Amino acid sequence: MNKDIIKKLVPIHKYELTKFLCTAALTFLISYIHSILHISKDVLVISQLGTESISAIKMWAVLPTSLIFMFLYIKLADKLTRAQLFYTANWFFIAYFVLFALVLYPYREALTININSDVLTQLPALKYLFKIISNWHYSLFYAFSEGWVVIMLSISFWQTANHITSIEESKRFYPLFGTAANVGKMMASILLANCVTRSANWQPTLNTITSSIVLAGIGITVCLFTLEKIIGEDAFNLKKGHFKSKNKISFKESLKYITSSKVILLITSILLCYNISLNLVEGVWKKSYEVFFVSNANQIQAFISKLEFSISIASIIGTLVGVYVLQSFKWRIGALITPIIMLLTGGAFFLLIFFGDVTSMLTLQTSAMLVAVILGAIYNMLSRALKHSVFDPNKEMVYIPLDDDLKTKGKAAAEVIGMRFGKGSGAVIQQGLFALFPTLTLLDLSPIIFIIFLGISLWWFYSIFSLSHITTKLK
Repeated sequence: MNKDIIKKLVPIHKYELTKFLCTAALTFLISYIHSILHISKDVLVISQLGTESISAIKMWAVLPTSLIFMFLYIKLADKLTRAQLFYTANWFFIAYFVLFALVLYPYREALTININSDVLTQLPALKYLFKIISNWHYSLFYAFSEGWVVIMLSISFWQTANHITSIEESKRFYPLFGTAANVGKMMASILLANCVTRSANWQPTLNTITSSIVLAGIGITVCLFTLEKIIGEDAFNLKKGHFKSKNKISFKESLKYITSSKVILLITSILLCYNISLNLVEGVWKKSYEVFFVSNANQIQAFISKLEFSISIASIIGTLVGVYVLQSFKWRIGALITPIIMLLTGGAFFLLIFFGDVTSMLTLQTSAMLVAVILGAIYNMLSRALKHSVFDPNKEMVYIPLDDDLKTKGKAAAEVIGMRFGKGSGAVIQQGLFALFPTLTLLDLSPIIFIIFLGISLWWFYSIFSLSHITTKLK
């Protein structure tokens, strides 16, 4: 009986073990770096610029750089092999993070652009835009950190995994890749928590995590090289329609071709809904812990690191559930789990904000703010835990029966637009509200944000049912 349970939870055959372990190691290392960057970028911006600046960075920095990253990726995909493209993307990002640690952060004061105070007074609606321009080095670090997860995890890793994994294997492999990703996040959160206790200066912490990122990057290179040898270089780098075509299409034509596919559009829609929903609630929640911790960088880093560790534990547990769900239920049921949980926990968080005295929470009643911080943390923990254990595996299964162009160029566009435009759209919504109400904070604007959050959730449900109907025909 116990042996049967183990086979159900870890359904890997002996002859698949080498390929599985090598691929799982890739997602472990990529997720390890992602978690370090995810924590560091929030600590840096929230403590130095304030939570409201995050939406400005996502709108004015993350969106443009995401388009540039997508353009470069699609162009390079036509010229490089699969492995070469992976190597190039990996070291491109790591080179920037080394530059930030050695040059941009140490000389941040000299690199800051001073903006005339009269301009800020005359244009209060654009104060956050001016702030991120002035501190462009922080904004660029945030944008590159966001770019890592899209290009390296969502596109490069999953494109490789989809290429070397069959539909039957994906049902057993993909949820366990989520476990590897969460172990990587656990290791990253432990590292950052220890950095906080050892030093009050963030430069030593930055040096430590950058060294760790470089080592992980070397590990990614070794794993990819080994995987290429296991699969066979010809099979691994097999050039189909996406990588080499006699009739190459332009970037504009590529996007036009992609948008003509209803499957890709619905996948993009689901990604947009997830990221906009997460972004809207996270904005209000991050403001709550900024107020609670009084913008103290060390306390914020310690809090987020502990939360990341909890998210990883929850994700590992969720992965075991995910394996069972993928093998036991229809695709639609697995796809509905994430939006239902996010709607319930997000709704509870907003209700607390509505029925609490926002003004008093900002001044004296810190206990009420603490409850909001904890409830928001629960929403964040469950939403992100479900992403790797349930949301991503279900989404990736949809790509498998598609043709090569949709698996590569279609996936690249869907992931970048869905993830970056999702977060960017949430940022646009927040910046629009700040332009209309420049004196209000995210906590003050929470009733309006909740209505938008509810509408996005309903569209998410519609997209899932529509995609389920189409994929049933494909299979």
